[in-house]
Amino acid sequence: MHLGYYVFCLCCVVCFSDCSDNQNTNKACKPPFRRFANSCYYISRDQVWGDEAFARCINIGGYLANFETLEEAMLMKQKLKKMNSGLHFFVGGRNINRRKAGGDWRWIKNGTMTKMTYFAFGNNEPDGIESNKQDCMIRCFDKACKPPFHRFANSCYYISRDQVWGDEAFARCINIGGYLANFETLEEAMLMKQKLKKMNSGLHFFVGGRNINKRKPGGDWRWIKKGTMTKMSYFAFGNSEPNGSDRSAEDCMFFYAAEYYRFHDVYCDNYNGGYICEK
Repeated sequence: MHLGYYVFCLCCVVCFSDCSDNQNTNKACKPPFRRFANSCYYISRDQVWGDEAFARCINIGGYLANFETLEEAMLMKQKLKKMNSGLHFFVGGRNINRRKAGGDWRWIKNGTMTKMTYFAFGNNEPDGIESNKQDCMIRCFDKACKPPFHRFANSCYYISRDQVWGDEAFARCINIGGYLANFETLEEAMLMKQKLKKMNSGLHFFVGGRNINKRKPGGDWRWIKKGTMTKMSYFAFGNSEPNGSDRSAEDCMFFYAAEYYRFHDVYCDNYNGGYICEK
């Protein structure tokens, strides 16, 4: 991770037991701290290094925030997503053994170290090593989506109503720095399906699914993204779909409006639809 992110502090007012005790959830937090869930937090946008963040929290009577349960982490994650600041935030996780593969991560609070009981790091993280120590931890959120992309769920999407062929949609997404949208989990697909239904445009929308073997019955469907191909892990095609063949190659995929936005296979070079880019 890079230096120069943001301070994210937690403080227990009067004493730690008062802040963490469910019977005292209405106890007032003293500024600059504010109550969220069962504790008092101070979220600062000052850009500092991790050690500076650690010291600043102590200097105002707190400590870098500990999220000892997954529930606490998920609640704060949702709060930060709603803030939509595009910032990263230091928290109180610290690696105390960089020579151990993956590190030995602990929550640091008032002189105590508590071993992390769950894993919520991002893809390929943590990746620090002895020769490239990355011992501090930040809560990361992507920067704000740049137009024409807009944030939806956990990604930046651009939904275009321009009606083009599938191969043209593929190229257009690349030309604006993205790719035809991948929905690698069923949850992602269902969220977008509901969004398109609410739009009620009546258009079909090309996405990044592609059949790479038209001679195989049903095809071999992959998500195409930045030179990688990921095999589809679920089936969400509409009735009698996919129905392409070697003689009738329907190797592109879109959300099909006439069937409540289920996936359909379709010709890549002679069928028009809108398209969804992701970044």
